[in-house]
Amino acid sequence: MDPSTSLLATSLLATSLLALSGMHILMAMVPGPNTVVVSHFSASISRRAGLTAMAGIVLASLLWVALSLAGIGVLLLEAGWLYRTLRLVGAAYLVYVGIRLLLSARHARPPGSATSRLGRAPFAAGLLTTLSNPKSAVFWTSVFAVAVPPQAPAWFYAAVLGIIAIQSALWYSAVALLLSTGLARRHYTRCARWLDGIAGAVMVALGLHLGDTVRHELTGQASA
Repeated sequence: MDPSTSLLATSLLATSLLALSGMHILMAMVPGPNTVVVSHFSASISRRAGLTAMAGIVLASLLWVALSLAGIGVLLLEAGWLYRTLRLVGAAYLVYVGIRLLLSARHARPPGSATSRLGRAPFAAGLLTTLSNPKSAVFWTSVFAVAVPPQAPAWFYAAVLGIIAIQSALWYSAVALLLSTGLARRHYTRCARWLDGIAGAVMVALGLHLGDTVRHELTGQASA
C-alpha cells in the first residue's frame, strides 16, 4: 500500500476512534440506572462496594459492545420477539430493584446495611443492571454501522473495546470515589430514606416506561 494511502487510512481510523470515544463517554455521563447503582453502593455501603458495582457494569458494557460488533444487534432487530422479550425482562428487573429501594426507604436502617437495599452482591447488581438494557446492543450496532470504517483491521475492534472499558471504569470509579467520601456519606446517612425513595422511584419509572414502550409496539403490531 502506498505510504500516503496508509497514512490516510490510519488517520480515518483514529478519527473514528475519537468519535466513538466521545459518544461513549457522553452516554456514560447521562444519569441512568448504572449511575444509580454505583452511587447507592458507594454512599450507603463503601467505596469498595461502589467500585465492585463499577466492575460489573464495565464487564456487561463490554459484552454488549462485543455482541454489537458481532452483529447481534441486527439479529435482535430482525427477531423482534426476542428483542421485546429481553426488554421486558430488563423492565421487570429495573422495577424489582426500584421496589427494593422503595421498601428500604420506608424503614430506617443502619448505614452500611447492604441487605436493606440492593443486596449483598454489588458486582451482580452492576452486571445485571447493564445487561437488563438490550437497547445497548442495538444502539452500538447503529453507531458502528456509521462510525466503523469498512474492512477495519482487528486492532481497531480491540481498540474500541479497550476505550469503552477504560472510559467506563474511569467514569464510574470517579462517581464511586466522589460519593464514598466522608462528607458525601454523612449527607447520605442523613437523607438516606429520601434518596432511596428517589432512586427507587427512578428505577421503577424507567422499568415501567420500558415495559409500556414494548406494549405499544405489540399493540401497534397487532392492529397492523
